[in-house]
Amino acid sequence: MKEFQLIDEVMPQVPPAGYAAMTAARARMTGAARRRRRPVWPKVTLAAAAVGAVLAGGFVAVPLLGGTGVQTATIPRADAVLDAAADRLAAQRPGTGAWWRREMTQVLRTKTATYTVEQRVRDVLWANRDLGYRTRRGSVSAKPLTPADAQAWKAAGSPDLCDGCLSGKTYFTPLKLTRKPVTELPAEPQALKAEMLAASDEEAPEAWLWGASKWLLLDVESTPATRAALYRVLAGLPGVRVENDVTDVDGRTGVALTYGQASNRQQIIIDRDSGQLLAVQEAGGSSAYVVERLGWTDDPPPKQSTSS
Repeated sequence: MKEFQLIDEVMPQVPPAGYAAMTAARARMTGAARRRRRPVWPKVTLAAAAVGAVLAGGFVAVPLLGGTGVQTATIPRADAVLDAAADRLAAQRPGTGAWWRREMTQVLRTKTATYTVEQRVRDVLWANRDLGYRTRRGSVSAKPLTPADAQAWKAAGSPDLCDGCLSGKTYFTPLKLTRKPVTELPAEPQALKAEMLAASDEEAPEAWLWGASKWLLLDVESTPATRAALYRVLAGLPGVRVENDVTDVDGRTGVALTYGQASNRQQIIIDRDSGQLLAVQEAGGSSAYVVERLGWTDDPPPKQSTSS
């Protein structure tokens, strides 16, 4: 959140009050009959107090100098935050380049009786309409999640951390989620939903839409406008909640689309400033796809990348 922008919203610019107006305002605030002197807050102090209250949560009522009016500032609802992020994303140009590239890290956290192990593997995908898909995955790293987990692991005899590790191989196959090329998908939510449902014969369309949308966001070169429309499609599905101030496994905070409850909870986390995808994660970070880069490039994939 931009603090100075918030100050402008909470305390709009008004002409400085003259001495008479200040005296009248002070009299109204303190009560002429009581004749008690109370401190008069400078405008900057009021603005700072307003910002602090808004950042802390809830709402704040701010008396306006030079009059009796009160302006109330409220924290934006989570769905309003999502709408604003989607608007910013939709306004972005699709970009140009020979290849569309997505860089991410796949994270898996597994628990034993006494400690938790975090595994990570880097995954890069290139897409080209004529040349298909290329993928490259790095080597898997595994380590105890926290210092306390490291101590518990050592106490257990330091067993192999990669028992059941993520595969370093790639099994990516482009999913046929729509009838149209993804770069031609609609940018209007209802039209996009209809296009996606036309490619499905599932009996539970909401669950299918959620699952398909995760891969449309992660693995194909859909335009910013289509991706923004997809956020709105998901936000309108039964069982999907919009939540603000959600943190991914790498500590980045955004607005999230959340589906499911407790151990089955899945989240799509979105950057509030740009609307770009931050992560797709499950059950409080037990597994996650942490996105580092999405966009077009003229840099080709290395020759050793696998093809799909």
